Amino acid sequence: MIRGVALGDLDKLVDLEASVFGDQAWSRQALRFELSAPSRTYLVWDDQGAILGYGGYWSGERDAELMTIGVLPEARNRGIAGFLLARLIAGADREGLQRMNLKVRVDNSAAIDLYEDFGFSQTGLCKGYYQPEDVDAWVMTRPLISVGPGPVGFVSNKLSKGQERIIDHE
Repeated sequence: MIRGVALGDLDKLVDLEASVFGDQAWSRQALRFELSAPSRTYLVWDDQGAILGYGGYWSGERDAELMTIGVLPEARNRGIAGFLLARLIAGADREGLQRMNLKVRVDNSAAIDLYEDFGFSQTGLCKGYYQPEDVDAWVMTRPLISVGPGPVGFVSNKLSKGQERIIDHE
């Protein structure tokens, strides 16, 4: 089940970050800040108390910035990242934001494929963005189309990997 993140999830998210991102994982302090900072929306995939994935975005004046999406290695290939991303896109859209932006490692083909499946396109390159490895990041952007309050459905531009219509039932 997808639900909003709670500060009580912090210990599990610290462990998830370490499993997913290794040396690039956010620290406990950084996670605590992110989860409680204004203009942030974070969701978790909760499987009977086990957090298998999470993601979140920052809301600006007109744009959303996808801050992170991570799924435990043992829970991948179940569509969790796609469901989280669909809900995050729907949330930013309901806020009336115009676009969602993100940065992704140029060598992370699985993430790039996911983002392209959800309508993101490459709009720039940040040289040496990921340190200390000095890895570049693609800047990717996706327009949002405000449809107002209520249930929001989203169909990706390119259905793949068993993805079907994803609907946000609140």
